Amino acid sequence: ARPHPRQPHRRQRARMVAFSVLAVSLAYVGGVSRVPASQLLVRGGARAVMSDTEAPPAAPAPPAAPYVEGKSAEGLKTVTLTHPKNGDSAVIYTFGACVTSYKHGDNEVLKIRPDAKLDGSKPISGGIPFCFPQFGPGAMQQHGFARNLDWELLPSAGGADPSVSLRLVDSSATREMWPHAFEATYTVTLTPDALKTQFKVLNTGDAPFTFTGALHSYFDVSSIANLKITGNFKGAQFLDKTAKPPAVRVAPADEITISKETDSVYKGVSGDVVLRDSGKGTALTISCKQGWRDTVVWNPYGDEGMGFNSFVCAEAAVAAFPFTLQPGSEWTGLMDLESKPLA
Repeated sequence: ARPHPRQPHRRQRARMVAFSVLAVSLAYVGGVSRVPASQLLVRGGARAVMSDTEAPPAAPAPPAAPYVEGKSAEGLKTVTLTHPKNGDSAVIYTFGACVTSYKHGDNEVLKIRPDAKLDGSKPISGGIPFCFPQFGPGAMQQHGFARNLDWELLPSAGGADPSVSLRLVDSSATREMWPHAFEATYTVTLTPDALKTQFKVLNTGDAPFTFTGALHSYFDVSSIANLKITGNFKGAQFLDKTAKPPAVRVAPADEITISKETDSVYKGVSGDVVLRDSGKGTALTISCKQGWRDTVVWNPYGDEGMGFNSFVCAEAAVAAFPFTLQPGSEWTGLMDLESKPLA
């Protein structure tokens, strides 16, 4: 019977096999491969029955867990949040309840000063340190004690957006510095677009107390010369703490640039403050939605040891005058950070 017209004749198949064997023999001269076996073709375009000795492709790394407790290189306890949707991350130390990193895409939003200590020997100079229950100098240590104590890590609440909550309550040590009963809780939540913070202070005593405070946030910049700060500044009174003696002035415009040492407390300026960095190509919105009623702008211009040209502090604050909290009452401060490409 004649072979099916679409199938090669028996003799043709034999010649194809012989050609394949000859090609492989020529490709391996002296035991050394001269041609990748995957490139050896037989008549009709069929590949020789042989494969390259290539390693299989590496398996992709598994996604990071949304909530991971760990320790820093110096041995301090940390929590790392990673958003499952886009890989954005944040690192929070229980020492001082300090957020030391917030990465949105490839952009690190926060800055740790080059002279910072991360071993617990002093408050962390960078990220988002606390000032509570005192902002600046006063009757107790600079900026209060909250940034210099270990906060209690509360159980993780879970949910679509990873978060961490920490708590600080009065103790004999705090009452020696500030004789009041209180409970402070701090929650940091990572969403796909923003880092959200919630700070609550509860008066657990039987008498009112007053406090000042701030989130002493250090924001990464490409250069101070590339930075413009915009907000509801025009016409606002601010305390210029670099003047000798400190002087109350009036802001002439809504835009602030920095060309000298700056330490200014803007009374009643809240809402949205935007850091526009032409070098990084980003616009960072600091949104104070509740509680934080003042804004502090600080930069130690000219101080190379502090790394002045790599950060600015734009702080959500209660600093112009103290807040009075009645027994059993709670104060809440909300601050969100959202970084977008510069328009």
